[in-house]
Amino acid sequence: MIKSHTSKQLIGGLLLAAASLSSHGEEKVTQVTIAKLSDITFFQTYSAPATAVSLNNSRISAETSGKILTIPVRVGDTVKQGDLLTELDCQANSYRVTRAEAGLKSIEARVNLASLQIKRTKSLIKTSSVSEERLNQQQADLQIALADQNAQYATLAEARLDQSRCRITAPFAGIVRERLAGEGEWVNPGQPVVRLSDQQRLEVSAQVSIDLIDSLKQANKIVLETNQGNFIVAIRQVVAAIESQGRNREVRFLFTDEQALPGSSGRLSWQSTAPSIPADIPVRRGGQLGLFLADNGTARFHPLNHALEGHPVEVDLPADTKVIMEGRQALNNSDQYKQAN
Repeated sequence: MIKSHTSKQLIGGLLLAAASLSSHGEEKVTQVTIAKLSDITFFQTYSAPATAVSLNNSRISAETSGKILTIPVRVGDTVKQGDLLTELDCQANSYRVTRAEAGLKSIEARVNLASLQIKRTKSLIKTSSVSEERLNQQQADLQIALADQNAQYATLAEARLDQSRCRITAPFAGIVRERLAGEGEWVNPGQPVVRLSDQQRLEVSAQVSIDLIDSLKQANKIVLETNQGNFIVAIRQVVAAIESQGRNREVRFLFTDEQALPGSSGRLSWQSTAPSIPADIPVRRGGQLGLFLADNGTARFHPLNHALEGHPVEVDLPADTKVIMEGRQALNNSDQYKQAN
């Protein structure tokens, strides 16, 4: 009995040793599934708040003093360049024009008289009937009259300009946004009477995160989405300044075809031209997120330097790159894998 028991122990020990040798001789191989990078990527769509702004949102002011006779426009009216916005009672300006015109006629008469006197004096000098001194005096009088004439021209032009300013007209085509004065009020130079928004020269202003500026510049199509519809825009200028609080940069856009109404707000939308992978595919190894790439039976960890936990990430790899999908959580760099059937 003792001999039989000893034999069984010996046989059991040999079997255990054989199993141990067998387990050490085999390396761990993880079964995985593999996909092409092009099959798991997508193109991210980004957005940013934006507003259509008028380049001219002007408070049209009076340039002369006077009582307002009429303001023929109302809020919301569309006006053309040169249309009447406000008319002032400028009788005093009209009187100045009349006085300036009368003064000019008086001076012109002096000029004509001085010219005739000089002509007559020159003919009399030949017969020694008058002195040279008299001719010099007459020529001086003519020069003074001519100087007065030039000054009066300026006075008349100024009076006529003040008279024209009694009619306040639209400097550009636009929409009346506000009436800032009323009929019967007295206004002075510089006092605004109407606020006018340019209807034609519009831009879109958007606040874009500094991290998205590059993708915005590379986008093939940028759309302003509003409750009026969608409008195609193109970048005019990325403002060379960063807002310290929001870490944004202002970007200005031009409408390429139809324009939204001034003041329209919405969101700017564009699609990245670089492919991205979903947020749940990268795995973390050694404190860094990345992908496991299939390399002839060996898993190679490829770090994604700009990846953030829980966010899709753009990848710069060939479209036919083989990426390990199922089984990647169990892998480490240089592990062997076996592709599942």
